[in-house]
Amino acid sequence: MKAYPHLPFSHNGFKVFESVARLLSFTQAAHELNVTQSAVSRQIKALEQELNTSLIIRKHRSIELTDKGMALFEVLRSNYLELQALLEKWSLPAKKRLVIKSAVSFATRILIPRVRELNERYPDYEIVIIPLIEGDWDLSREQSDLAIINTRRPELYRGHPKAYFLRDEYMAPIYTLSEGQNSKQLPEVLAMPRLHATDDHLDWRSWLSQEEDIAVKPSRDTSFVSLDLAISACLAGHGATVTDLLLVLPELERGYLRTPHFAPIRSSAWQYFAYLPQQSDIAKDLLSWLQALFEQELARLNLLAQKHQWQLL
Repeated sequence: MKAYPHLPFSHNGFKVFESVARLLSFTQAAHELNVTQSAVSRQIKALEQELNTSLIIRKHRSIELTDKGMALFEVLRSNYLELQALLEKWSLPAKKRLVIKSAVSFATRILIPRVRELNERYPDYEIVIIPLIEGDWDLSREQSDLAIINTRRPELYRGHPKAYFLRDEYMAPIYTLSEGQNSKQLPEVLAMPRLHATDDHLDWRSWLSQEEDIAVKPSRDTSFVSLDLAISACLAGHGATVTDLLLVLPELERGYLRTPHFAPIRSSAWQYFAYLPQQSDIAKDLLSWLQALFEQELARLNLLAQKHQWQLL
């Protein structure tokens, strides 16, 4: 059985008809197709006979499409445009891919704001950013160019020939001010609703464990099991969270987020490492870019610490 029983054996008639219908001219269609006008006319007549329907109304100095002719033209035009786009895609040279994997929070707050910079730095590459849940994964099967790992087990990566230390975390409470409010002192921030990035409240517990003199209880706790959501809730004024200040530098510099004056900034149990499975030149250049970026951001954090008299411990 024929797959498409109602289609003509030769599709050349469709091609000729599409040209005539689009240009509404036998003469222009013949010029576009590089054939004679009489050949175009014969193709259209043969197509109409095979389909047993009138497609074109021939007038003295012009032509018009019948309703069926217009319906056929719309179908052909849509499919020819899709076919043209597909063939154009095939004709383009294959672009190399630079695949970067990282924790969701790092991808959202560090990589995405710098997509333009990455595209300008690597114009011959398609930048592919794959976000993952924070934590460790099986490095033996890693296929990315560079994986940015946020880990509580740095011993897994120190000394590894393909792993490179990137930076520590710099943790402190953050909050946002409602309109008309004044800056809050540390005890006031600690009394706010506490927003947690993990259900075990680790960030808050770790930071508070080193503050023996502070015994302020929060009004309530809310857990999101996502650092991005905790920061977003903080920005929306729903409470205070403890986070890595390097992830929210732009908001701190603009005053959208605040850390109380004299607040201690402490390192956490988490550290960042870069893993380069292939040790390629492009991955090593990306690693250098990240290392320089973190040096710049740490310098910006130190300036903020001096301005607000934070205790960078």
